Amino acid sequence: MKKFLIVRLAKAAVTVWFIVSLVFILTRLSGDPTDWMLPDDASLEARMELRESLGLDKPVLEQYGIYISDVFHGDMGKSYYYLRPVGELFGERAEATVKLAVTAFSLAILLGVPLGVLASVYRNTVFDRLTMGVTIAGYTIPNFVLGILMIFLFSLKLRVLPSGGFGEAKNYVMPVLAMMVGPMANIARLTRSSMLDVLKQDYLDCARAKGVVEWLVVFKHALRNALIPVVTIIGLQMGTLIGGMVVVETVFAWPGIGSLLISAAKNRDFPVVQYGIMICAIIVCVTNMLVDLSYALLDPRIRDNF
Repeated sequence: MKKFLIVRLAKAAVTVWFIVSLVFILTRLSGDPTDWMLPDDASLEARMELRESLGLDKPVLEQYGIYISDVFHGDMGKSYYYLRPVGELFGERAEATVKLAVTAFSLAILLGVPLGVLASVYRNTVFDRLTMGVTIAGYTIPNFVLGILMIFLFSLKLRVLPSGGFGEAKNYVMPVLAMMVGPMANIARLTRSSMLDVLKQDYLDCARAKGVVEWLVVFKHALRNALIPVVTIIGLQMGTLIGGMVVVETVFAWPGIGSLLISAAKNRDFPVVQYGIMICAIIVCVTNMLVDLSYALLDPRIRDNF
């Protein structure tokens, strides 16, 4: 187990470093942020002075070395647009994003797994066909399209839900639905497929012959053995959720990290973009590590190999 953790931490560190380095290079290739920070008729001296104050006058490799050194010392830089430390900006918006993401991800799991289990138990019935039809639709409709449709229906036509804002329970309804539908559909589809394979196994017939009630056979014996691929897809949905967060927060004017990243990308706010992508990369790497550890809890045979 110790060796496994060390190897995974090393791989995660290399992955994050690669992503951070790639984003650093791509931001520099996107253009000069001083173009929008100064008027078109600004003098060359003013432009050079601003570039020097931002550290953009140095060679790219030197900028990269300074940035990596600052990251290791906990200095994430200062926003070009807001003229404030990047850490403060993310700290102010983290609560809104965390609440939205945790709510959407939790509901996707809590609804997706039971729906998949029930669809497998009642396979080829009306419930199964209806559930799979809904999940396929939920998987194929992009979250921004779903968000816009909900705004049109529930905000403009019915006027029962606000199209934006943050703080009240009703503000969460549409953003959470827009973010959770895709992951929930994926989880439900894979849970059904995995359960159908497990339900054919002979050891379940043995459990039934011993008098174990059917719901216990399904949820204790079958579901546990079917969860390994489901846990994998749950981990992969974290990346989907992060991508959806950026889009959904923009659609619903949600004051979170996603909308901050969109604004930073538009304004070529390099420090904000770099820090945001680094945080996302760390979250995905940690999630994948937790998924691997969960395999050992679900299957003793995997645990022996750790």
